[in-house]
Amino acid sequence: MIGSLLFSVLVSTVGHAADFGNEPEKNTAAGPRHEIRGGVLYHDTSGKESGVDLNAEYLSKWAAFDLFIPRTSVQAIFRPHIGANLNLQGDTSYGYAGYSLTLNLTSRLFLEGSFGGMVHNGMSDSHDDSRLDLGCNVMFRESIAAGFRLTDDLNVSGILEHGSNAGSCSDNNGITNVGIRVGYAF
Repeated sequence: MIGSLLFSVLVSTVGHAADFGNEPEKNTAAGPRHEIRGGVLYHDTSGKESGVDLNAEYLSKWAAFDLFIPRTSVQAIFRPHIGANLNLQGDTSYGYAGYSLTLNLTSRLFLEGSFGGMVHNGMSDSHDDSRLDLGCNVMFRESIAAGFRLTDDLNVSGILEHGSNAGSCSDNNGITNVGIRVGYAF
């Protein structure tokens, strides 16, 4: 249900956008920019835990760099990020950090992938069927996102994120969230 809602929002946003053939030129001279994002995520798609997560994330232009993929017109930005998810039901919340790679497919459409680590307050070894058994309190975190720039500064994106200990601890339920975020670049 949440996935179809995200898809509908993205398709609707893209459908009402300006003609893609007449897109404004991207200001490549500016280079990487700071960005803040906030959103709402459906918590734990496996259904063991419940609720909604509030998400906040900051992407820094410091230690960031532009990339250009040869033989394509795709430009990319590699930036460090730091963020947090707060579960409103009192289940697993966490903070995370790592690097994000944003691929600018056009001046408006982008895809993004990220990888890093996370620290959570969830259960490491729970015998409660309503809680995840995450095994370790320090885990890996990765995400994928697809987004649309409404203006040069404002964007909306759908995100799928996953946290796991990659088998380094005995329990490894992992946690997967899906949601929508709004970002502001400055």
